[in-house]
Amino acid sequence: MHKNLIFGVLIAGALAVAQPARAQAFLCEETFNLDDATMQSYRFGPPVPPPAPVAEPDRDPLKLRVLKYAALAVRHRLSGLASYYSTSLNGTLTANGERYYNKKMSAAHLTLPLGSWVEITARATGRKLRLRVNDRGPYVNKFAIDLSQAAARFLGVDVADDRFVSIRVIALPGEDPLPDDVINGPKATTIEESATLAPAAGN
Repeated sequence: MHKNLIFGVLIAGALAVAQPARAQAFLCEETFNLDDATMQSYRFGPPVPPPAPVAEPDRDPLKLRVLKYAALAVRHRLSGLASYYSTSLNGTLTANGERYYNKKMSAAHLTLPLGSWVEITARATGRKLRLRVNDRGPYVNKFAIDLSQAAARFLGVDVADDRFVSIRVIALPGEDPLPDDVINGPKATTIEESATLAPAAGN
């Protein structure tokens, strides 16, 4: 009887000691294989949402176009000698289907998209002219652009010993040419600028 009582007390004590151990094991991570997302939330708390994107300040669309044209310029020949159309080509079709006329302002370039607007500056005279590219050429390697007779005469390259010109893209097909002050900075209006308003061939 005494031995049975002692044995019962020992068993009850063992159960009392073992109960917390089982409870601890039940709540222990090692007992259950929780998925990674749940484990991450236990270790680091709920996921923190990313900060809201900071709105970029408004950028001038005209200046963005200048940057676009600068990137385009490296893929085309935009400086060199200028040639001009033969008188016999008056009234012939250009590459985009328009008619070429000697007295209209137009130009041919070998690679620029047809319909692009360019500003051409003659080194010999310093004169500038804006016109639209509506034809392909010139096909002689030493020339960078082929001008209508009216354009060549305005720039002075039809008589100048130095026919070198620089070419600047100021609009792609379907775009209006950039304002002059965006390209060259503010300046006074000159009489020469009136010639830049002459329509390109076919207009």
